[in-house]
Amino acid sequence: MDQLDEGQQVLHLRDSVWHRIPWDSWLKFRDTGQAWAPLPHVGAGEHHFAVCIVEDGRLFNIIPHRYRIDGDGRIADDRYFGALSDDEIRQFEALNRRHYEYPQTNPFTEAEERAFDALRDRIWRSWLPPAEAVRALTLAATALPDESDAAWHVLEASGIMRVTSRTAS
Repeated sequence: MDQLDEGQQVLHLRDSVWHRIPWDSWLKFRDTGQAWAPLPHVGAGEHHFAVCIVEDGRLFNIIPHRYRIDGDGRIADDRYFGALSDDEIRQFEALNRRHYEYPQTNPFTEAEERAFDALRDRIWRSWLPPAEAVRALTLAATALPDESDAAWHVLEASGIMRVTSRTAS
């Protein structure tokens, strides 16, 4: 991939190179309201994907996805890629159910909120692609994100730091 397109796109990391996936194919693969279909070049094993949003040439947002794929090409149970112990998985899943229940009948305590946020952060970090693959996304963008763009969350978690210039006064 030489350059990111303007707008929303989904990429698959294969052989250390990002490859575009048509959006409708992504939706079918994710089984989101359309008939499921496997993605080409996505066999059994672990795979990294990134949904990238480019606005005015800037890499505005990166949404990482990491999936374990079964022999049929479907998303399989990944057990959170080892980021959580069995006890933490049980705790996270119980808190997650409560977090998303509607109407919310049993709000979190402050301690539960902190625990839930910490577990979610560890899971999210386990989805990040390798740092060199994230760097490749920045090279494929016309411009780096603005200071307040959401892409910085992924970039900084991957070790890419913001550089600011100072002028002498």
